[in-house]
Amino acid sequence: MRIEIAGALSCGKSTLAGKLAADGHLIVYEDLTTNPYLDLRVQDPEKYDFLCQRQFVLDKIASLKMASEDGRPHIADFSIAAERAYVSYYVSHRPDWIGSLMSLMDESELSLGLPDLVVHLECAPEAQLERIRKRGRDFEQGHDVPFIANINERVNAQVARVRGLGVEIVSYRTDLTGWDDILADLYGRHLPRFGFPAAGVRGLEVLAG
Repeated sequence: MRIEIAGALSCGKSTLAGKLAADGHLIVYEDLTTNPYLDLRVQDPEKYDFLCQRQFVLDKIASLKMASEDGRPHIADFSIAAERAYVSYYVSHRPDWIGSLMSLMDESELSLGLPDLVVHLECAPEAQLERIRKRGRDFEQGHDVPFIANINERVNAQVARVRGLGVEIVSYRTDLTGWDDILADLYGRHLPRFGFPAAGVRGLEVLAG
């Protein structure tokens, strides 16, 4: 069983994953630091946008494949749905690039299957921007509310796509709902149905890509 946490930047994906990890669930983390093109893209987008997005796609697919081969139920703090949204934005000027990257993700859906559940985290762009400024990642500091709103819309569209393919979706507004309430709902109505026991599991397990 696989759960993916979907959402745009600074919606709380890593925070939720950390709380679930503390309860002992097997977590697959996204590690942005492994992408050698991330800072280069800021300096020269035309040269590095495709390489950067391709690396993000390949890293996520590799992480999901490793977790699948492990065989245990796992939760990813990222989603292929959101990755499709970022691809559609960052390389929108090059349909050939979009086609190439979408094909990689199409192939991963065929080989790994769709997630059993997507936890979709949403947030107001203004709240996201405030979180971005607080966490201080250099490559995010140029973002503004229109950019974030655009990404949010694209993520919403991709989440709707997987819903249309039969994937169950549960959504939360992380700027309006506290983590205790979100976790209570997940444990009360969703996680046990997919092989994830209730809170209080001992131990911390992580799979990193």
